[in-house]
Amino acid sequence: MPTPVSTKKTIAPSTMKTTVAPPTMRTTMAPTTMKTTVAPPTMKTTRSPSTMKTTKEPSMTQTTKTVQSTITNPVSFLDSEVTAKEYVKDGGAARKAYRDAIQVENTDRQAFRGIESLLSSLGQAIGLGNIWRFPTVAYQNGGTSFLIVYIICAFVFAVPAIHMEFALGQYAAKSPPAVFRRIMPALEGVGWMTCIVGAVIGVYYMILISWIVLYIINIFYVNNMGRCDNPWNQNNCYDGSEQSRCNKGLYSNMTANASSFLNTTMAPLMSSGSKRILYINGKCQDATNMSVEVGTEQFFSKSVIRPSAGFTDFNSINLPILGAVALCWVIAAVVLIRGMKAIGKLSYVTVILPYFIIVSLLICGVSLPGAKDGLYHLFGQTDFNYLYKRETWTAALQQICFSLSIGQGGLMNIASYNKKTYNWYRDVYIIVFLDTLMSILGGITVFSTLGFLAYERGINSTDIDAFNHIVKEGHALAFIVYTEAIAEMPVPYLWYALFFIMLFLLGISTEVVIVEIVCSCLADRFRYLRERRWLTVLSVSAVFFLLGLVMTTDAGFYWFDMFDEYSTGISATFGTAIMCMTVFWCYGTNHFREDIAVMWGEPESWLATCLGPAAYFWTLIWKFVTPVCSLLMMGLWIWEKKYPHKGDGKIYPPVFDALGWFIAVVPFLVIPGFAIAAVINTRRMNIPIRGAFMLQKQHPSYDRISEQWPEWKKAIGDKLPEQEPGDDDLNMIDGLETKESDSLIE
Repeated sequence: MPTPVSTKKTIAPSTMKTTVAPPTMRTTMAPTTMKTTVAPPTMKTTRSPSTMKTTKEPSMTQTTKTVQSTITNPVSFLDSEVTAKEYVKDGGAARKAYRDAIQVENTDRQAFRGIESLLSSLGQAIGLGNIWRFPTVAYQNGGTSFLIVYIICAFVFAVPAIHMEFALGQYAAKSPPAVFRRIMPALEGVGWMTCIVGAVIGVYYMILISWIVLYIINIFYVNNMGRCDNPWNQNNCYDGSEQSRCNKGLYSNMTANASSFLNTTMAPLMSSGSKRILYINGKCQDATNMSVEVGTEQFFSKSVIRPSAGFTDFNSINLPILGAVALCWVIAAVVLIRGMKAIGKLSYVTVILPYFIIVSLLICGVSLPGAKDGLYHLFGQTDFNYLYKRETWTAALQQICFSLSIGQGGLMNIASYNKKTYNWYRDVYIIVFLDTLMSILGGITVFSTLGFLAYERGINSTDIDAFNHIVKEGHALAFIVYTEAIAEMPVPYLWYALFFIMLFLLGISTEVVIVEIVCSCLADRFRYLRERRWLTVLSVSAVFFLLGLVMTTDAGFYWFDMFDEYSTGISATFGTAIMCMTVFWCYGTNHFREDIAVMWGEPESWLATCLGPAAYFWTLIWKFVTPVCSLLMMGLWIWEKKYPHKGDGKIYPPVFDALGWFIAVVPFLVIPGFAIAAVINTRRMNIPIRGAFMLQKQHPSYDRISEQWPEWKKAIGDKLPEQEPGDDDLNMIDGLETKESDSLIE
């Protein structure tokens, strides 16, 4: 009679070992070497003899759960009798053990090294808005008064919001949708909302970068943007760099009177009796009855963007812009395919180099004649009445959201690549400070140069109306006004190159992080894409490229205006309010502060207690101040919005604002959609609907928080899935065990 063969399953010591080091409680596991074999002659489960002795044979389900717990939840290795308070007890062994346990490397995340996390965050925060948006917004809202309001908003709104995003991302080590799904599945849409807000900005942001690329190509190959002898120039082209021929040559005996400007021109109004003598189309001539445009303005409008008659007037594709956009997406995709570590390495160049360039431009600008007059117009005319104007506060808050990339999910996603005990709290203040510093440096650089331009035009420093004609909004400041000023500076080729290279580095660093948000969100949701990063990056880049094609047409400039008007301020502001209310009203401020204490540790001094990352005053700010300010500023923006856009209903018809509002609102429509889907999916798994509104097992704090639940809630919690959607590690292990068992039995 043959001896029966036992079919009991045993985990071989050499194939799957869980090693718990007593002093640090680190968990070591090599997922690629995990094998489950059938050992016929024995029923004994063997583990490292120095760490654990098995007295009871675990079932296959228990073994699988242990594997999953090892992968996703280091808390399970803590003593089950440790209470929630002991997790964060100052100096307690449990808290120290937990802090050591969560150092386990996340297999889905490549942790940053050194200052790469800080530099990547700065690359996301510091962008083109610091140079081409901040100076004019500050000038239009009182200069120094605006700066005061901006700093107040930075500490009341920006610091708490960034602090929240960093803590959420670092603790969960996942992208925004996964972070909020772990809080409760019904809130997964909040994470996707931030992803979509960033994606909308990323679509039109690349168009701006493509314009910069065309300028760089022109600088190194032709450098004719300021001249008037090009095929695209019209008969009213004014070349300011050659105006000295009229001032000092044939007409040297004439007097200058530059009290006003003609239309959008920055040309001087040289007068002799009834004549205005300007250097137009290669010669000095009377421009008394002529509408004049500077060479840089005609280069931008006639050569680069070539706009049509209006928002709905489509005629042709702008091939140079199309080619530049394609080139930029190729560059971004190459960087993104290499992963977040490549972005961290790239940030050494894209973040640090622009500071050296802006300082060089600043030194050159302030040394020019007339520079002090330009700075006087920006910061010298202090009108504190602007402090009481709601327009100043709404402008400051919108600028902060756009400049620091708040509410777009990028900062949270970057933090998910940090080690669990990384000091993100320090980075919050560094980022806000350096971003504000870059904005101020950009303002000083631009306005000192504009002061020089006004000096060259003969404008009196007290003539505010004449100076106002020089200052342009947004893109016109960088692409028209500043380039015109550079044309009259010493060694213009050098300053042209430095300025636009700086803009390109600032722009591409922000764009890469924006696209990475979408890639990370998709990878965390779909394991198939997680294992094929190249496919994710190429797919996202291709979709973004196709969505931006409308802005490569001759009507694209007006579509760019629509995206810029509606996607930068209101969406990010409202999104930040929703995140605050979600985390601190649904998840709970106390739970969030305990999470921070786990990563950070208990404060060791009274100063850390009062001002540290888990200080009690953050509770008030997170729950009330930040969301109320966000909603209030958003309401004021909506109330003050004027129609039609720029007062021109012919160029900007009603469909412009209708589509703009759709772009602003669509990110928030996914929130109820995902909530409904979560409820349906919960019922499909035979879990009570309450399960869609409960903390999930994948959350790092689940064990700690669930211990405090009542029995009925614990009963529902036991039914919650062990895994989150898209993560099939558990299924893979089950399939491997079944396959090997069957093969051995045969």
